[in-house]
Amino acid sequence: MPYFTDREIELYQGAAQYENPPHIYALTDNMYRNMMIDSENQCVIISGESGAGKTVAAKYIMGYISKVSGGGAKVQHVKEIILQSNPLLEAFGNAKTVRNNNSSRFGKYFEIQFSRGGEPDGGKISNFLLEKSRVVSQNENERNFHIFYQLIDGCTPQQREELGIMTPDYYYYLNQSGTYKVDGTNDSKDFQETMEAMQVIGIPDMFQRQVLQIVAGILHLGAVNFIEAGNYAQVESVDLLAFPAYLLGIDQSRLQEKLTSRKMDSKWGGKSETIDVTLNREQACYTRDALSKALYARLFDYLVEAINKAMQKPIEELSVGVLDIYGFEIFQRNGFEQFCINFVNEKLQQIFIELTLKAEQNPPGIMSVLDDVCATMHAKGDGADMTLLQKLQAAVGTHDHFNNWNSGFVIHHYAGKVCYSF
Repeated sequence: MPYFTDREIELYQGAAQYENPPHIYALTDNMYRNMMIDSENQCVIISGESGAGKTVAAKYIMGYISKVSGGGAKVQHVKEIILQSNPLLEAFGNAKTVRNNNSSRFGKYFEIQFSRGGEPDGGKISNFLLEKSRVVSQNENERNFHIFYQLIDGCTPQQREELGIMTPDYYYYLNQSGTYKVDGTNDSKDFQETMEAMQVIGIPDMFQRQVLQIVAGILHLGAVNFIEAGNYAQVESVDLLAFPAYLLGIDQSRLQEKLTSRKMDSKWGGKSETIDVTLNREQACYTRDALSKALYARLFDYLVEAINKAMQKPIEELSVGVLDIYGFEIFQRNGFEQFCINFVNEKLQQIFIELTLKAEQNPPGIMSVLDDVCATMHAKGDGADMTLLQKLQAAVGTHDHFNNWNSGFVIHHYAGKVCYSF
């Protein structure tokens, strides 16, 4: 819609808030002017449910500041990095959910740093709680992170051969939801933008190749299955280990060993001993998925670090902070990360309404009960789940906002009831 053009930028630049209709440019201009007049750092918090437009609003704030602030060649370069960080972080941190085709599955605090003259000459991103579980499983009609589909659609024939790229329905980490395409999204074109963004940010070609190798390696890792042999897990097809091991640059036999066993430290008196414990099939599947999630999370951290390195400045003068959080969302299956996401939204909502309305309270102690169960229960998932449920019932079972049910629990959030399952 034609409300974010150069005409609007001219209209709101330097204007008093009462002169024009409400607009995100009015808020941004007010924030920028206050920073300059008062020599004081500013911050904007963008809140709302999934699909409300938080990420788009954050982009408009960055775009407006980029347009109205001047600067030489160095400042122009920083502006370009600030704007190019969006397609890169969205490729690796956003995904299609039931309610939103481009849902942020991570929260970020973006700080644009300015000189005393008001020129954006640096920046810093803090990211928190990437939804790692999406790497290994998705609900029906949802997708994994965009980058997987971008790579499959947009890679060159040479990359296709080097990375062993197949159609998305081949990969276990992509085919669980049955959804591969998004209306209005061109994955191939977006892949080119993602690669250009890496170039602008200054990630060397060799590292760009390694980033893609890790993305493809994770997909191939998902193809590794296990069978039960005398209560112990064995890799069903050892041949399938070769390609992910090659892409990730690790020894195949070591990968096999790490997927089917773990080291356990035991202490007796003053002595300590390390023994190898063989895993069962369920534990081996968890280990494979945990490795995939950890690889992806570290890759994401590397990209944030690369952006920060390209924008860092030695002395902080003035800054505008933009907090773009993930939206409140209710899925068919809501796990631990969705609990954390909804908890953050709950707390922010309370900040906004506590002066005028009585804030809704989450049941106290759920996190501490969860910590306790994780520290004391091992091996079988089901046993830990039932123990958690029993302890929650004892701790918060009588709370108005908590309900028990046979495969999890229900919390009454400010935006509705959410069933969290195991």
